[in-house]
Amino acid sequence: MFKKLALFLFTAAAALSASISTAAPGACLAQCRLDYIECLDSGSDPAACRRELLQCNRDCRYPPA
Repeated sequence: MFKKLALFLFTAAAALSASISTAAPGACLAQCRLDYIECLDSGSDPAACRRELLQCNRDCRYPPA
C-alpha cells in the first residue's frame, strides 16, 4: 500500500512539474538562472555551470513530449 501511494505521489509531482514548465516558461527560465547562480556559488567549474544553464534553458523552451 505504501509503495503504491509513493508511486502515485511521484507520478503526480512529475506531471505537475511538466505542466508548470510548459505553462510558465518564464518561471522555468528563472529557475534555470537560480540553479546557475547556485552552481557558481558552490565553486563548480563556470564552464560546466554554463553548459547546465544552456541545457536547462533548452529544456524549458522545448520540453520533452
